Amino acid sequence: MAGIGVFRPKTESVDVAVRQGLVSKYAADASGITGVAVAGDVSPPEIALIAAQQALKSSGLSADDIGLLLCTGVWHQGPDGWGPQYFLQRHLLGDDLLAVELRHGCNGTFSALELAVPYLRSAPHVGGALITASDNFGTPLIDRWNPGEGLAFLGDGAGAVVLGTSPGFAELLSICTASFSGMEEVHRAGEPLFPPGATTGTFLDYGARAARFQQKATDDGTWVQFLLGHQKHNLECVEQALHEAGVDARDIKTVVIHSMPRQAAASYLKILGFSLESSTWEFSRTTGHLGAGDHLAALHHLLSTGKVGPGDNLLLCGSSPGVTYKAAVIRILDTAALRNQEARPDGL
Repeated sequence: MAGIGVFRPKTESVDVAVRQGLVSKYAADASGITGVAVAGDVSPPEIALIAAQQALKSSGLSADDIGLLLCTGVWHQGPDGWGPQYFLQRHLLGDDLLAVELRHGCNGTFSALELAVPYLRSAPHVGGALITASDNFGTPLIDRWNPGEGLAFLGDGAGAVVLGTSPGFAELLSICTASFSGMEEVHRAGEPLFPPGATTGTFLDYGARAARFQQKATDDGTWVQFLLGHQKHNLECVEQALHEAGVDARDIKTVVIHSMPRQAAASYLKILGFSLESSTWEFSRTTGHLGAGDHLAALHHLLSTGKVGPGDNLLLCGSSPGVTYKAAVIRILDTAALRNQEARPDGL
């Protein structure tokens, strides 16, 4: 990992959202989340460009060195029939590279890293790969304050990382994937596969879908099987990542996780053998769930504030619709260039 950049817009207080009637006090108190990053009417590609510029600058590489661009996101990126990678090509990298939009839910950044590694190994003339993750949830078909029961409030933002073959600020020691396709219905239960909801103006409520799936699984007696399988796949993925990295759980300095409500995060970490205090939850509770950008934002925070240093091992892990599970272990090598780096450039 040669360079990293983050754009985190102004944070809106959850207490203010409660007073404005945007979210119930019960939901706010239960979540433990204190703030949500809100980008207004700035598009995901535009904030991705800001994060990408920062990542490229901190990497020491030039635009000509980048041979692969992978753009990820959870929500709509711009006009249908168009991809955000073209915007970054035009304004930052140029045309002489492979540029692809990658859609893999909240785990999109993990999948981009996983695909970039063999690409760089097979193309020795390429100096680096640029990965971005960006979202703006301020649109009519989703409510950032009420995405579904048990889910984190949705925040806007962008992250970017440059992956290269020369030593950088961190080394990617392992990255692993597991999936449990038997649960693919949990994120679509009750919704038709066609026509797509986005084309019919259907409001997205993940909580309602999950409730329908749970009720169906409870009625047919398979809910416990699904729950145990979910935990098993998640734990096995993390254990594999630790094993391939050659480290034990006790060697992990910090666990970098998705933004989740307090109880959900504590339960998730307990299954993996970690405490809430050993994770980045205290940071993510101030931003809301940034889609595929959670881990980059939290990693940037650890680096820029000096909370991690050379020799520290970090575990990055999460899950997303599919259901897919991801885990990666990185070792910090050098943080000097990233200390005090701003997550939002002045004037933006």
